[in-house]
Amino acid sequence: MSVADISTPDPQNHSSNWSTTNSILQEEVGLDAILVPVVWGFLTFVGSFGNALVIYTLIRYGDKNATNYFVINLAISDFAFIVIVVPFTATMYAIPDWIFGNGMCKITMYMIYVTLHATCLTLTAMTIDRYCAIVYAVRSMNWRTPRASLIICFVVWLVSFLFSLPFAIFFRTVDDLDPQRHIYCTEKWPEPIEVWNKGSIIGVVTTTYVVPLSVIIFCYTRILKTLWQTRGQVQSNGISSIKAQAHERRRKRVTKMVASVVLVFAAFWLPIHIINLWMKLDKGFPRSDQMFAFKIFAHTLSYANSCVNPIVYAFLSDGFRKSFRKSFPNLVRRFGLCRGVVEEPASMAPMVEKCTEETRMIVQNRAKRFMQTDL
Repeated sequence: MSVADISTPDPQNHSSNWSTTNSILQEEVGLDAILVPVVWGFLTFVGSFGNALVIYTLIRYGDKNATNYFVINLAISDFAFIVIVVPFTATMYAIPDWIFGNGMCKITMYMIYVTLHATCLTLTAMTIDRYCAIVYAVRSMNWRTPRASLIICFVVWLVSFLFSLPFAIFFRTVDDLDPQRHIYCTEKWPEPIEVWNKGSIIGVVTTTYVVPLSVIIFCYTRILKTLWQTRGQVQSNGISSIKAQAHERRRKRVTKMVASVVLVFAAFWLPIHIINLWMKLDKGFPRSDQMFAFKIFAHTLSYANSCVNPIVYAFLSDGFRKSFRKSFPNLVRRFGLCRGVVEEPASMAPMVEKCTEETRMIVQNRAKRFMQTDL
């Protein structure tokens, strides 16, 4: 899988019509050479600020639970992706040569796949955590602990670093792809090159999209089935049932948040995966101006995924909104940020008092009836 597969103009097959057209566009028109760095620079600013805010807020004031640790891990992977990968690859549209040297070529391309794997594995872990919390609510309490989630996050990064090693080994700078001897950061696979070339893209799409989404779809199928079967089972006839209802609502909201993050990831990364597979597996891939423009759009969409997650948390995560209010009380008072309804223990006090009084009256009435019956 080349730099072109994830984030750059196509350095391979440089004599092709598409590559020639790209060179002309960059040297004569310069539209993509200006527009892409500007747009990607904006995404870098928004994504790095948003994810840094999530990391700081949840570490400083967030509850120490499994879901928050997974959210922090996802924000770290998004932050690393947006800061390490996007700025360097954006320069490849503005400058015809890779100017950062062989070392940064390896690091940048390596971190593309490390952070991509970390994101996918974290989303899968979050979904499995939701699956256990709802389908096996009682049994999972023994292993759904903050310590277990931290261990899972560590394993996610370890696996991501190991899976991505081939890209650190085989990516390098080359200057023999065109007569002008431009310097490109691309892969140099061993023989048989064609097998490695196709196998790399199939492997990446399988491990970062097909397999995670398959697991996620299975988990959410079971989750929805369980929620449908258990609907209406909690009756509002006492304090314990009110707490159970509140807990059930929180579980559903967390599930909705995780599902939203997964759906955004699936939608934003689908176009670029389709293009990458098409490019690598079909020799008749249309290298037209329209396809080149769509490829840039697909890259931009995949990068924007790292900017959207903090917005999802702000709208759907009670835990994040509560932590944000503690972190920035002046902003909340001044601009009304993150003021969504969050069920605090204090807010349930009137309900509990009312329920206590109703329960006391029910007990007294039953006692009177028993006394009358005895008479």
